[in-house]
This record gives sequence, structure tokens and C-alpha cells, in this order.
Amino acid sequence: MKTKRFNLTNSYKLMRYKKILEKVNKLSDSYAAMSNEKLQAQTKWFKERLSGGESLQSILPEAYATIREAAKRVLGLYPYDVQVLGALVMQDNQIAEMRTGEGKTLTAILPLYLNALTEKSTILVTANEYLAARDAKQMAPVFRFLGMTVGVGVSDDPTKKLKIPQKQQIYKNDIVYTTHSALGFDYLEENLATSQSKKFLPKFYFCLVDEVDAALLDSAQMPLIISGSPRVQSNLFLSCDEFVKTLKEGEDFNLDSTRTSVWLTRKGVKEAEVYFRVQNAYDPDNYQLIRQINLALRANHLFEKDRQYTVDNGEVKLMDEATGRLLEGNKLQSGLHQALEARERVKITLETRSMASITYQNLFRMFPKLAGMTGTGKVCEEEFRDVYDLGVVVVPTRKPNLRIDYPDEIYLTIPQKLYASLEYIKKLHKKGQPVLIATGSVGMSEIYSMLLLQEGIAHNVLNAHNAAKEAEMIALAGRRSAVTVATSMAGRGTDIILEEGVAELGGLAVVGTERMSSERVDLQLRGRAGRQGAPGLSKFFISLEDDLISKSGSKWISEYYHKEIAKPEEKQKIHLTSRRIRYAVEEAQKNSDNASAASRRSTERYDESIRIQRQIIYNKRNKLISHPDFDLTYFLSILSDAVDIYTSKTPFKERADLFRFVLDNISYYCEDIPDDLDVTDLRQVKKFLSDLLVSEYQQKKDKIKDSELFNQFQRTVVLRAIDDCWVEQVDYLQQFQGLVSSQGYAQKNPVFEFHKEAFKSYKRMNADINLNIIKNMALSYINIKPSGKLEVFFG
Repeated sequence: MKTKRFNLTNSYKLMRYKKILEKVNKLSDSYAAMSNEKLQAQTKWFKERLSGGESLQSILPEAYATIREAAKRVLGLYPYDVQVLGALVMQDNQIAEMRTGEGKTLTAILPLYLNALTEKSTILVTANEYLAARDAKQMAPVFRFLGMTVGVGVSDDPTKKLKIPQKQQIYKNDIVYTTHSALGFDYLEENLATSQSKKFLPKFYFCLVDEVDAALLDSAQMPLIISGSPRVQSNLFLSCDEFVKTLKEGEDFNLDSTRTSVWLTRKGVKEAEVYFRVQNAYDPDNYQLIRQINLALRANHLFEKDRQYTVDNGEVKLMDEATGRLLEGNKLQSGLHQALEARERVKITLETRSMASITYQNLFRMFPKLAGMTGTGKVCEEEFRDVYDLGVVVVPTRKPNLRIDYPDEIYLTIPQKLYASLEYIKKLHKKGQPVLIATGSVGMSEIYSMLLLQEGIAHNVLNAHNAAKEAEMIALAGRRSAVTVATSMAGRGTDIILEEGVAELGGLAVVGTERMSSERVDLQLRGRAGRQGAPGLSKFFISLEDDLISKSGSKWISEYYHKEIAKPEEKQKIHLTSRRIRYAVEEAQKNSDNASAASRRSTERYDESIRIQRQIIYNKRNKLISHPDFDLTYFLSILSDAVDIYTSKTPFKERADLFRFVLDNISYYCEDIPDDLDVTDLRQVKKFLSDLLVSEYQQKKDKIKDSELFNQFQRTVVLRAIDDCWVEQVDYLQQFQGLVSSQGYAQKNPVFEFHKEAFKSYKRMNADINLNIIKNMALSYINIKPSGKLEVFFG
């Protein structure tokens, strides 16, 4: 019933888009008859019409007809009707589901061109640096032909970071191609700028997300974090790792059903108290110890080597679980990366503070217009709609799909599955049919490589250790007799083109070595074969020992496996064909999908408090940068508020208390507190402190002389205070989230506890900002260089 309803809804939407497609098609002959000059002049004409009050929708048919004709003249590629339909879906702020090989790169130029006519920011976000640079290079000639400029928001060399002047030039272009992580970090960096001259991002308007599920779902389980200064390093990483390795699951610690949380049992806590010789592990004095034990537990039991991370040249490097790519430069936060380093006994790097963070959910929801395209969006439409307000429209393929998807073969153990799949691969290879072997981890890709070598079968291996040539290698996977072993989605975005004669052999064969953690990934893998009406096949081999089944399978399938494996080998059921087992595999994948969605929702819920605070802080910073409005009255007002809050918690009882406050916050030169000053009288205290601040303020103003420079100094004083306190707040909340999200937090709702603490700490932060502003103004040392440049040293 649900499928029927989906088909009706999808058909209804397509009917609406087909009516617009007819208008575009009616214009094609007249646009084909135009001279180059007249076609190029369309861009200026469209802009004039928009500035005259016309809407994008009213000029859409003409704009699409224009860039369609331009693509034909410049690239020799004329977008098919189905590509125009995809472009119409995206212009409607929806996700276009278009099968692999249907030409999404070319489709994207239609909505990009139309939205760039508004002269507002138009950004295409894709999965990795290679695709961003490749697509921009391929499509830029069309945009340039029509008088538009194109920028690439990623560096040619991943080891070289783009400088601010370069980014300012990039984002001035009409259209920018970049990656989701580069855009996220650019947003965070932009909001750490200390002056207008260091800003580079335009106001967000239209964002088109390629491989939208990879960006908005797969990458959305962890927030983007900019790290800053290192914190004091703990010496407990190794000792806690050694302790955790002695613990037994079910006795000393427990894992939740989705294996995403781990916690000590009562027995485990007792073991910790004996091991570390402490009376009460949860005494506030032992906070650091408990934190380190929790980190070691998570590192040892929630992370799998060669799946979520690998060790490369003595360094722990994170991996994209879906693709097997190394995430160069990315590190886990709050000490977790260091805990992994301790687990692997490599050099422990410095633990850094979190300076700024944002989730992908909150980043992309800042765009007034958001759209996407992917080969597999419909299966998670509900989440797209709930989180991003994006619907999914399935665009029909240009030619019928001839790929055959064979039923899964299910085995009891991994070795049985390996040998069965190997026999199948050998049979395909013998007749010259190209084979793409899709594995779920780097470790499994290396096992298959070893088996193929033993069989004397030449092959390419595409995993985290040789990602540099992945696009080139995946493109060659369609040659006769080619065998390519790849982690699940390596080479995504690159078409596999069949060599001549391969179609007659049956086309590309995709052999999945396990069901992946999400149905989407299985569909993406199958979609590698049978592109643009070519033949092909897909078949998956599964065992009950696969991670998906052991981690996300039902209790019944676990009991069945243990019952069978306990039998003598000759009596075991090897090849499993029952319907119930097939259903159990489907159920395990659904459980895994649900757990991933729950993890993303959790990330989003935790970020809600930070999002509101981040918005307030960034707005405050932007206001200060663009319209600074400082004078002595401002600082005296801040002082008054700071003293009120300070004395409400720690009132001045003796002269020594006030003297200490003055030395710490206002003046190093105050020799004593006047005898006639009553330190318990707040009015007298404020008058005394205000006089000291006025003196410090005036001295600095006299020294700087130049009013423009003095304004710059005042702005720096305030921004530095806000930034220092905000960095502390972000870092504290990252640490606190790690603590509350571990299971069994005093039987309370962890998200509620997090929001409660976030609000309390926000109030503390605001009080600290006020005091830091005064401290920065009064205790800073200034130096005017001979060049006239101002140097400020904060006390």
C-alpha cells in the first residue's frame, strides 16, 4: 500500500515537472538558432528582468533552455529530458534521486546557472575534494561562455590550507564548487575572524548538495570541530587502557544493544577502585580518572581498527566507514583520539581544546534554498523531510534498467562465505566478465586481495591506503576480465564505463561481501552496474558472523548461530536458505539504519543548545566587527555588571578580598585600598573600581592617540574576551556531552541534563565575558611599532 502511495505521489510530482519541461523543449529550436553572441547576452537580460521584479520561476524555462544550448556548444553534451526533470526537482528545493550514470554532474549546471542569476551565493557541495575540483573544471567552460565565474573551495594540494585572501577570491565567484567539510570549516573559521578584512563568506542563499545522503546523513553523525590550543596532557591514558583491557564484558562493563555506548558495572567500579587505589571512584577529586577510564572503554569497545580508524606510519588516522577513505587532519575530540593512540601503543599526541563546532544539520539549514541529488534518497526520505524539510522525487532513467539483482547467499561462518564468493568470482572472471568486489572494511578488502593473489587473479585494491588513484582505478573497473576490490563506496561519483564487448558477457558484476550498515549503501553498490541501460548483475554473500548480524541482529538469530556452531562441523547447516533467516538479515540492516538515524538525531539534539548560543555569540561578534560602538561609558557599564555578579557569589568581606580582585582584574599599580573605604558597601566599591578603570582607559587612549587605532584596540579587547570565553564554553560542553552521553548517567535523561548544564554554563560564560573585557582593557600592555602597527599583550 505504502509503495503504491509513493508511486502515485511521485508520478503526480513528475507530471507537474513535465509540464515545465515541455516549455523548455518548445524553446530549444529558437535557442539553437541563436548566434553565440545572442546566446551569451541572455545572462545580462535575465539579470535585468530579475532586478525589474520578475521571479526565478518566470524566467526558468528560458534560463534552462539557454544553458542547455550552451552545454551542447561548449561541451558537446545536450542535457536529456530526464536531466532537465532532475534539474526542475532541485529548483523546487527537493532531492532528485537519479540512478548512477544518469549524468548528475551535467544536470547540476541548470539550477546552478538559474540561481547564480540572482547574484547571491550559489554553492555546489560534493563528497570529496577530487569530485569538487573535477566537476568545476569540467563545467566551468559552460558557465564562462555565459559570462559567469566559477571558484573551487578546496586546495589542489590537501596538505596546503587555503589562505584568507584566496578564500575571499573564491567566494566572490558566481558559482563555487566545494565539499561539505570545507564549507563547514569555512563557516566556523569565518566566525573566528577579528575584523571585516578577514571575513570571506557571502550571505548563504542556494546550496545544491551532490551525493546528498553522504553529506547530510552519513557525515552528520559527528559535528565539525575546530581545535585550538592544547590542554594539559593527562598521564592516565596508558594506565587506564591497561586497566580496561583486564575487564570482562557483562561482568565489569556493559554495551548497549547498538554498541554505541559502554559503561562500567558496579563490579567494574569496584575493580577500578582497587586497581587505582582510590576510596570512591566517583568522588569529584577523581573526575579525571573516571573520564580517562570512560575514554579507554570507548576506544577499546566502540571502535574497530580498519573500519573506523587505521594506523598509518605510526599515526592513528580516522576513516570514513562508508568509503574506507582516510580522513586526513580529522581527529576525535575530548581525549578520545588519544585513548585510541594508547590502545594502539603509538605516540600519544597532544589533546586540544574545541574552539568552535557545528553539526551538518545546523550548517545546511542556514541556507534559505537547499536541494540535493543522489542515486539513493527515497529510502530515507522521512529523515530528509524531518531534519531538512526536503522531499525526494525519483527521476526515471533514460533507458530501462537491465541489471539483474540476484538473491543473497547466506552462510553460517565467514570462511564458508569467503570460499563460496571466491568460487563465484572465479566463475565470472573465467568468462572475462569484469567484477567489482565490494567489502565493508579495509581489513576485508585485504583478505579478498590475498585470496585472489593465491588464485593468481590480477586485481586492483581500492581502500584507505591508496585512495589517491581511486577515481582512475574505478573508471577502469569495466574492462574485460578486470577485478576490482573496493571498500563499499570508494570511487563514488566516477562512472564505470564498459569496454567494448563486455556488455555481451553480461556487463559489470557487483559482488557484495556482506550486507552494509545501511540499505542505501547496498543500493549504491548495486547501482555501479547497469548504468544507462547497460546489462549487469549484483549479488551479495552474507554470513551470520558478519558485523551487521552480530551487532544489530535479533536475539533469535544470535541463538540460532550459537546452536549451529556448537554442532560438529559435518552436521552444521552451511548454506542457509530459510525465509526466516533472510528476514533476520533484513531486520538487522533495519536495526542498524535505525541506530544510525538515532545517532544523528542525538547529535542534532545535543547541538540545539550550542546552536542557540553559537547564533547569539556570532551575531554579537558580527555586530562588534561591523559596527563597533565603544566608549568609556560602555566599559564602566560592563564593570558595574561584572562586580554585581562577582559579589553576589563572593562578596568582599575584608580589604584583602577587594585588593586581590583589583590586582587580578583592573590594576597592577594599586598599592592599597583606602582606609576610609567600606568594602561591604557596594556603591563605594564600584566608585573606587570605576576610578581605577577610568585611569587605565585614559592612559591607553593617550598612548595610542590615533582614534581609529584606539577603536581597533577597544574592539580587540572585547572580541578577545568573547572568543576566549566561547572557546572555553564549546570545549566544556564537548567534554560534558561525552560524560552525560555515556549510559547510566544517574538514571536521568542525558539530553535534558546536557541542556540544563548548557544553560547554567552559558550564564557563567556571560559573567566571565564581562570580567574578561575589563581585564583585557585594564591589564593589557600596548606597543606602537615604528610602522604604526598596534601590538596588544593581554595580562
